Amino acid sequence: MITQKIAEAKLAKRKLFFKTLLIIVLLSLLSIGLMLWASTFKNHSSQTDSEPSQPTVEPAGQADNTLDNAALRQRYIEAYSRFENTLKPELNKIDLQQWNAALAEQLASSETMAIKQFGEAKYAQANATIDELIKLAEKTITDSQIQFDTAMQNAQQAFDEDDYQPAKLAITKALMLDTGSEQAQALAERIEQLPEIASLVEQIKVAKVENDPQTELTLINKLLTLTPERESYKQRAAELQTAINNKQFQSLLSQSYAALEEERLAVAKSMLNQAKNIYPNRSELNDVNSAIQQYEKQQRVQDYLTHVAQAEAKDDWKTVKSNLEKVINEQPNNKTAADKLAAANDIVSLNQTLEDYLKTPYRLTNTQLAEQARSAINQAAPYRQQSPSLAQQSQQLEQILTAVNNPVPVEVRSDNQTYILVRGVGNVGTTDSKVIQLKPGQYTFEGKRQGFKSKLVEVTIPYDVSRYSLTLVCDEPI
Repeated sequence: MITQKIAEAKLAKRKLFFKTLLIIVLLSLLSIGLMLWASTFKNHSSQTDSEPSQPTVEPAGQADNTLDNAALRQRYIEAYSRFENTLKPELNKIDLQQWNAALAEQLASSETMAIKQFGEAKYAQANATIDELIKLAEKTITDSQIQFDTAMQNAQQAFDEDDYQPAKLAITKALMLDTGSEQAQALAERIEQLPEIASLVEQIKVAKVENDPQTELTLINKLLTLTPERESYKQRAAELQTAINNKQFQSLLSQSYAALEEERLAVAKSMLNQAKNIYPNRSELNDVNSAIQQYEKQQRVQDYLTHVAQAEAKDDWKTVKSNLEKVINEQPNNKTAADKLAAANDIVSLNQTLEDYLKTPYRLTNTQLAEQARSAINQAAPYRQQSPSLAQQSQQLEQILTAVNNPVPVEVRSDNQTYILVRGVGNVGTTDSKVIQLKPGQYTFEGKRQGFKSKLVEVTIPYDVSRYSLTLVCDEPI
């Protein structure tokens, strides 16, 4: 880097020198021309008053001396400018008094001498002095950079070997040779951490001997925050982390299984989720998850069966049926549940059938319907012990079937002038009072009389009475 700067400075120096020299030559020629013109003009003026005389010409040696001094002066200015602006800032980065006091004195003395000679217009001597100063400065900068690089290498090597004293000495020398180096300052800060690093290294060794992987890993991670470039410790940390993860993973799976055995479902799920956070794609997770799902299924089935028992005790066979269907959905091969579901379906269906018959008891006077009702009662017989409501419905229906098919004495009263008939059944005739036998149900009595409006009477003969009477008289004239 310094060599490059020096080369660039030399090139710039040469360009500036030739440019300045050209300007000085031009200015000198112009000055000489003006002097000659002035001299000629003076001689020409004096010729008008006196005899003409020849113009005085300056000797060539004196003009050349003037030109040389100007060039030397300019050359010094350029050289000193390069020293001041390019080399001296690099020298200022070096603690010269600490590194080489004699060299520092020599550089200072040479600079002072060059300035003094220039001030005395001893341009040739000043140029010689500044040239020597530049050579010495360039060599000083080059030598310091070489020694700086060597010191940095030594400091880094000692740091890598956790050797504090050699590292400290080497980095101190590097900072002396380049006081502004950020790289050296950063390494110096890290070297100051070596005592802590050495302590951590020793603790890591102890943890390894004691077979304490977690402590060893914690210490290595702390060490890597100080020295992240240590590949061997990175590899060891990865190995330890893998071993710890495997151990923790297996432990969590075991805890999950144990929690299931103890019927602690929430704990089992928590352990499984923690294991997933370590290794989300391990096949062992599927086994534990299946065990948890199976346990949850058994719990659901148990809940359904509990609801079945509760509903059965309440004679609520619709609830029994719905919960047994859920059981079968979870356990299609559960024969006990399937048999009970078949019975529940029968009980629910028979309950509805018997209820329908009980809602319309008078239809049971129909022989076909009565037979169907008796068939339903017979189908319900096996379930009477299981369903008190079904037993009660069966008993009520049996009683109604008997009642609706036993004729009820019906007394028909009239005025002995109205002709009475029962539509769809037969004629009663004219009577003051007559008892006929009719099965319970709905009937239409019709009365007719010459010269009077006919009359219809709708009656329902109950099945739970021993006698029924009605009066029908046509008494509204036409």
